[in-house]
Amino acid sequence: MEDKRTSDSRRLTLLVLRAQAGDRGAIDRLLAEHQSDIFGYLLKMLSDHSDAEDALQATLLQAVRKLRFLKNPIVFRAWMFRIASRVAFRMMKSRRRNLELSNLAATEEIPDHEISDGDSDELIKQIPDWLDRLSPKGRDAVILHYLKGFTTEQVAEILDIPLSTAKSRISYALVCIRKWIEPQKEES
Repeated sequence: MEDKRTSDSRRLTLLVLRAQAGDRGAIDRLLAEHQSDIFGYLLKMLSDHSDAEDALQATLLQAVRKLRFLKNPIVFRAWMFRIASRVAFRMMKSRRRNLELSNLAATEEIPDHEISDGDSDELIKQIPDWLDRLSPKGRDAVILHYLKGFTTEQVAEILDIPLSTAKSRISYALVCIRKWIEPQKEES
């Protein structure tokens, strides 16, 4: 008796192979199954709903165009996240360039948040703000690893970086977040 993971893996592989053979229904199902997860990732990366929608469309379009070049159908999900990551980084780079061209401040001012009762729920509510404060590369690695459940090896593959770099980005991001948490723990 095969387990659910093996069954899902086989189903995904067959769906990818059918899509690569030109089956429009298979392509539509693949994109529909992964769309919401990719959108959530892009929204966390870009912190703007409209930008995340644009990035999702660019990701899906690129995936359809390049699907025939995917050699190993089993890595489809990671491959989609890799495409989304590259699209998001291009958008952030473009956004940064546009800000510089229009003489706006290069960095956003981060509002101070106070914790009134020291409740851990308040700390949890600040996680999105702390993610926004991380560098894009650190934020990307943390989101993929902790929020999307990829292993550090998969994060390295998705971001097309060495494993040691993926580990150091995650580690450095956690050090930063801990530094931001400490003063608030002391206040409460």
